[in-house]
Amino acid sequence: MMVNLQLLTEDLQDEHAEPSDTRRRALVRIGVVRREAERLQTLFDEFLSLAGPCRLRRTSVDLRDVVNRLISFLDPTLKAAGITAEPIGPEYSLICPVDEQLLDQALLNIVLNASDAMPGGGALSIEVRREAPWAVISVRDTGTGIAPEDRARIFEPFFSTKPKGTGLGLSVTERVIHEHGGNLTFETAVGKGTTFTIRFPLDPTLSNGDRVS
Repeated sequence: MMVNLQLLTEDLQDEHAEPSDTRRRALVRIGVVRREAERLQTLFDEFLSLAGPCRLRRTSVDLRDVVNRLISFLDPTLKAAGITAEPIGPEYSLICPVDEQLLDQALLNIVLNASDAMPGGGALSIEVRREAPWAVISVRDTGTGIAPEDRARIFEPFFSTKPKGTGLGLSVTERVIHEHGGNLTFETAVGKGTTFTIRFPLDPTLSNGDRVS
């Protein structure tokens, strides 16, 4: 970023350059700097999420609604990448006391990783189910899978197999799940895909498993 700022300064200080050329180069430099600044802001925000205090704002949420909303939001992007997305859930409500905003971010991180693992397209499913005493969300993809040598490190902060990855997405996601008293696990096979499974403790005071219309 500092290199582009220096070049931008030189362009603006060049008294012999044509104004149109200076403006064009300046706009290109500004675009590069803006994208780099956005990347750094994302990195900073994710680092704060990992290192700072995590204050949960729990509400009683139907996990099916969270999944359906996420798939609806991402559907155009996934379709453009050749990925079909399917929600799988029970016919009854599955209520869990969670911080909905943090859960949205955690699921988004997992789904974006799944999408990156299917560069040629594929299938994605997000299943919600009850396995007492847990509420369970499983995200399955048909992607490349996780290499054996990387499996022990995928939740480590700053570890990434992506050229421009921050290595914080799954670390933040795991912390969010743990703060809820839950756990995050995965199963993977190279060339076949990966399944990430989130388990949240059910609230025994809430009614779950009752069919709703």
